[in-house]
This record gives sequence, C-alpha cells and structure tokens, in this order.
Amino acid sequence: MESFYWTAVWATLNNTKSLSTTKQEEKWKRWLDDSGAHARTAVKDGIKQVAFSNESRRECSPFLAVMAPMLQKWWELLEKTKFQWENEWADVEDGPPLPKELLFHKFAYEVVPMYVELLKGEKARLQAFSQPDVAA
Repeated sequence: MESFYWTAVWATLNNTKSLSTTKQEEKWKRWLDDSGAHARTAVKDGIKQVAFSNESRRECSPFLAVMAPMLQKWWELLEKTKFQWENEWADVEDGPPLPKELLFHKFAYEVVPMYVELLKGEKARLQAFSQPDVAA
C-alpha cells in the first residue's frame, strides 16, 4: 500500500518542472534510492516539515512546496490504514492463501478511494500550480 505513496514522493522530487531543487531535496532523492527504512523515515519527516512550516516551503522547490501538504495527509491516512491492516492480517497470517488475498483486495479497494478523495480536496491547489499564469 505504501509503494504508491513512495512512487509519488519520487515523482515529486524528480519533477522536471521544478527548475531548482535544494541540497536537502537532492539528498532525499539519494535516500529514496536506498531502500532502507531509516532513509525513507528521514524523507517522510522532511516532507512533514515542509508541509507544516511556511519557512520550509519557501526554501524548497515549488513543486515540493505544493505537494508536501497532500503527501503528508496521504501518509496520515496510510498510517491509520496500516494499523487496521496489521490487526486484520494477524487473523489470516498463518492461514490459507485465499483469506490473505481477500484481505489485500479489501484494503486496496479502501485505500484507492481515500486517495481519490484526497486528490479531490487538493484539486484547486494542484491545478493552480500546473496552470500557466494567465495574468502575466
């Protein structure tokens, strides 16, 4: 479930529309190439800082500044889902394959609509970034 999130983080950090990136963002890109949990935690914590700090948003690339609040909200949704997943997985972990597959599908069908609703809520902000400035 988290792989989709990390793909979005990678795409955000490697977005070519952002003409400049900070040294910190370059470090995060390298850390994402390291599949270690410590590296991912550091990137996630950095995104959280950008999401909640106006100063951090001013100091990062424009696309990360736009994406960080959404990525943070998404991570929080995934954390809640992960807790539920772990509780339900314990009930099927030692059993046959079919209940495991059904549980996976149940959570996949719950997480995708949550992501879509999150995107709907962020639509105006994301579109404002992607639209050329018509007033210029």
